[in-house]
Amino acid sequence: MIDAVVELSNIEIHEHCMLNRITGEREYNNGKKQMPYFTGKYFKAENIFFALYPTDNGPIMYYEGKEYPLKKDLHIYLTKTEKSREFRIEEYNICIQYRTSQYVGFDVWSDEKDVDLFYQIEQSYKDNEYYKKFTK
Repeated sequence: MIDAVVELSNIEIHEHCMLNRITGEREYNNGKKQMPYFTGKYFKAENIFFALYPTDNGPIMYYEGKEYPLKKDLHIYLTKTEKSREFRIEEYNICIQYRTSQYVGFDVWSDEKDVDLFYQIEQSYKDNEYYKKFTK
């Protein structure tokens, strides 16, 4: 049986989201994280919501109400321009266009991999350690 609700942390700002994986309902809060262990990350902008969280079978991506396994044999691309980016996963026909994070280079702890979830996925999805982090 799957956990219907997962707690996610926003990669850019101090915000958390309780996502119901079945209904798609989301509840946001700026308070303290409720679960003390790693539970996943999410990106939110305008009408875009994308999440990545651990399961017993490895990392799962959540987009437009559907779950997709993050696998090493996927073709994942990130195209960058000065102010925008496009994240694509060929096999799932996912294409997300978004603005470059204002937090990239904001301080010494804000490199691209720390504040851009799509960049992090594109750079790390073939890495065994990344899979371990997203497997319960």
